[in-house]
Formats: sequence, C-alpha cells, structure tokens
Amino acid sequence: MQTIKNLDTMLVCLDLTDIDHSLIRYASFLSQKLETDKIIFIHAIQAYDLPDKGSKKYPDLKSSLSKTIEEEINSVVSNHFKKQIKTEVTTKIEDEDASNVIIEFIKKENVDLTLIGQKAGEKREGHYGHKIAAKAQSDLMFIPEDPELSIEKILCAIDLSKLSVKAFRRSLDIANAINAEMVCQYIFDSSKSYFPAATNRTSSAMEKQFRKKYNKFVKQFGLKPTDIKCRYEVNETMKSQAEKIYQSAEEENTQLIIIGSKGQTSSITSLLGNITENFRRMKKQIPIMIMKNIKDKRKWI
Repeated sequence: MQTIKNLDTMLVCLDLTDIDHSLIRYASFLSQKLETDKIIFIHAIQAYDLPDKGSKKYPDLKSSLSKTIEEEINSVVSNHFKKQIKTEVTTKIEDEDASNVIIEFIKKENVDLTLIGQKAGEKREGHYGHKIAAKAQSDLMFIPEDPELSIEKILCAIDLSKLSVKAFRRSLDIANAINAEMVCQYIFDSSKSYFPAATNRTSSAMEKQFRKKYNKFVKQFGLKPTDIKCRYEVNETMKSQAEKIYQSAEEENTQLIIIGSKGQTSSITSLLGNITENFRRMKKQIPIMIMKNIKDKRKWI
C-alpha cells in the first residue's frame, strides 16, 4: 500500500487578496499533518496590469515589484510554517496569460498538489483559475475562505473506476495519517441511464449490483465493505453531481472532500470535468481535492 509520500510538493496559487491568508494557513495545517517536504507559493502578475513597460521611467519596475511581493508573502509565510518544512516564494510576470505561467511551472516543478483559493459565491468567469483547474498536470485542491483547520472525517466520491482507486487510496492514506474517519459516496453517472427516472424496482437492482461491485472494490485494500460506509443514491435530475456530493459531505459532517472519477477535468462534457467546474463555481466551506487523470504521473497507478 502506497503512503502519503505522494504529496511531496505542494503549490499554492496566491493573488494578493484576503483569501491568501486562508490559503497560507491551510497549506501550513495540511503540510504539517501530512509531512509534506516542500511548499511553493506563486503569484503570477499580468504585465498589462503594470505601468507602460516600455517607459524609461520604470526601468526596474518588474524586478523591484517582484522583490517587494516576494518579501511581503515571505513575511506572512514565515509566521505560519515550521522550519523543517521547506518553503519557497516565487513571482512570475507574463505578457499574455498568467495562467500559462502557473501551468508550465506545475509541470516543470513536478508538483503533486496545487491549492487554489475559492472566494465565496464567486463564479470567476474568465479568471485564470478555470484554466489552471482544467490544464494543470497535478491534483487540485479548492480552498474556501476561512476553512476549518481540522480533518476529522473525509468523504471520498468514487465511481469504482481506476481513478477511483487512486482517490480511495489517497483518502485512506490521509485518514490513516491523521487518524480521521472515512466515508464514501458513489457517483452515479445518470447520462448512461436509459431512463431519466428509475423505478423503485430498477433502483433496488442497481443498488444491489453496486454493492456487489463495491465489495470487490474494497477487497483490493484488504477491507470489508462494512469497514467504510458507502452512500448510494441515484441523483435527482434537478441537482448536479457536485451539489449532491457536497450535500452528502455536509450531512456526514466532513471537513474534506476527495473526488475520483474517470474522465478529463479539461472537458466539461466528461463526468469529472463537469463536477470539477461545478465545484469551482460553487459557494462552499469544505476544501475539495480533485484527483486528475494524469497518465504520466508517477507513484500512484
């Protein structure tokens, strides 16, 4: 069984707003709990937000601004992190799209988990957060404003696919590392159903089939189906999968949601892509970890 070592390197995306403090505090909490080796804090600056870059009046503007921002972030970071955890602060200035800088940085630094702040009720249409969520070659974590600095219970959403194995293992490792409880939620892909609404009889047959598959699924972890509760509910047609998962997490009083479902997060037509985008837009108070379908990522599959 692999260990939590997979989360060796975390990247925290900052934007110099109030939510940065929540991100830094949560990154500190998470890294200490999971014994992360390295945390990188990055702020990408759009060049068009600066004064005329061709002006002779500001010859050293970029370098001086980067230095000022790094010093400011470092002062906050130093108040929250213990010396044994390696921290690094970097700023990048991009003439075109700042999200491209972050996406390339994630790939270059072989980042395992990228933390993105999610302001309450903010859809962030056109904001670079959408592109990072879709294209980043790392797993993701959406952090709300003022998240609870505690993980006593984890909800893992699965569809029993190969990527669900990755998410289940991650949830199990975190739960074991911090002595937390774990519960599962089955993601039912209603798009594959021949009928928009299931009868009681078909629902019962579907659940029976699911329970059989779940029994087989948990056996590969040396567990019995009774060891970890798994919620099975056919989703209401008027509620998105993301909303249903989040509702289950609230009902179970969990402090972390971990998603594992087949499909690419870059495509909102896929189940995982749709769930990821809906979570990115939702107003929420529970941190959400998205397991990306990255074929060349080492260690897990």
